[in-house]
Amino acid sequence: MQSRQQQPRPAEAGPEQFRLLVEAVKDYAIFLLDPEGRVISWNPGAERIKGYTADEIIGQHFSRFYEPDDVAAGLPAELLARAAAEGRYQARGWRVRKDGRRFYAQVTLTALFDSAGDLSGYAKITQDMTAEREAERARRDREYQLAEAQAVARLGSFEWGLASGQVTWSPELCRILGLDPEACHGTLDGLLERIHPDDRAGAAATLRRAATEGTSFRMQARILRPTGEPRVLSCWGNVTRDEQGRPSRVLGVCQDVTDWRQREEELVEAQAQAELSRRLQSGLLPSLSLPDPALELQTRYRPGHERALLGADFFDALELADGTAALLIGDVAGHGPVEAAVGVALRAAWRALVLTGHDAGELLDGLDKVLSRDRQSEELFATVCCCWISPGRDRITVALAGHPPPLLARAGRVEAVEVPSGPALGIYDQPYPWEAGQLEADGPWTLLCYTDGLVEGRSAPGSVDRFGIDALEATVAELLTSTDGLQEMLDRLLDVVHQANGGDLSDDLAILCLSRASGGPGHG
Repeated sequence: MQSRQQQPRPAEAGPEQFRLLVEAVKDYAIFLLDPEGRVISWNPGAERIKGYTADEIIGQHFSRFYEPDDVAAGLPAELLARAAAEGRYQARGWRVRKDGRRFYAQVTLTALFDSAGDLSGYAKITQDMTAEREAERARRDREYQLAEAQAVARLGSFEWGLASGQVTWSPELCRILGLDPEACHGTLDGLLERIHPDDRAGAAATLRRAATEGTSFRMQARILRPTGEPRVLSCWGNVTRDEQGRPSRVLGVCQDVTDWRQREEELVEAQAQAELSRRLQSGLLPSLSLPDPALELQTRYRPGHERALLGADFFDALELADGTAALLIGDVAGHGPVEAAVGVALRAAWRALVLTGHDAGELLDGLDKVLSRDRQSEELFATVCCCWISPGRDRITVALAGHPPPLLARAGRVEAVEVPSGPALGIYDQPYPWEAGQLEADGPWTLLCYTDGLVEGRSAPGSVDRFGIDALEATVAELLTSTDGLQEMLDRLLDVVHQANGGDLSDDLAILCLSRASGGPGHG
């Protein structure tokens, strides 16, 4: 029987071939140390990485590759000792090139023993990892910056691998969902479980349709945090394809828009409130004029600085068929749409009562009944001042219900009118016998009607005293002689009151001012 032919063994690499291999390596520093740590061989990779030529470094201690602090701490000797004890030691750290520049190195130090087991030296392999370390640091920085940007924008992301069925979520999406980042992975069903039950089916259909058709998607859905707190997410994303063009991954972005949605709702509500306020304000403070050229009518209104809601000061003016001019100014206690609506109702009722010829007592009694019917609280009340100027413009009738008296300027004097004053509207449950007073007003005159915001501010910045009616009389008297016309007088009056108060007033103020320019005949 023929014996099996034995295959020849491959030739073993000799020392020369190994030397050639080491010298051909350029990316690693490969060299030998004697037992004391002196360099006894040096390959081209070592020269490239560390900067020394073989002639410069052979015979030198390998500690010159270490930073001075590491040398002082005994690190080179410690590495030799650990390699000798363990046979091999690996480490990473900063090393120093010949020109002093630092580089980050991966080092493997292997102890070499002879046949008798005695330490004969060390083999050292060093790889320059600076570029890899910088790349890793840059990657971590980008991830951190992305996480920070997502946190600022409340923007999270997820990735759904269609082949594996696994879904991974970004840390910010975990935060939005109220979950620990360690729990932010799983399947699509796990993600969908976080969505509000009423929105879950629609969200699942949207994502699965995008995955099947390979199309982008956009949706809004509510999620429920583990605490039960609902949040609103706006989500959008795209589908990536593999080399065969098949959908492979769904990439999605989710933004927490709960606060935005709330602000939008608040904005819509504020706009509706502003429109309501505009309509109520128009009902309270219309643009007024009287047809009689002998009468100049001016109005002013300033909201109080401290109020955030609609004021309830109001005024009106009419000229009747017989030439009588009727004036109204009033103030409903409080601020807001409820009070403003009551003011609008009082103004409308005043017009109806004036036009139907009711006298002062009947008119105030009718306004009192309207207030009692329309108010939502029994504590709500209103003050009014009603004036009638006779057709001849020489007699003024004034009726007050809890309201400050108007000022009458004539013959160089300014005084608060002295007429009977009854209680504010809404104070008494039983009818009150309001009375009116009459003033003779021959020649030119100016009648200034106002709400209490004009006189209840401070008399001077920092003072606790009110501006008051006496100061108002003196101020109007001075301004009537130092200003050019009714408009400038009223504007200057508001400036004086604001300056005395040290800024904006705490309450609204309204002014209705009527002036008879000359003593010529009127309508009568």
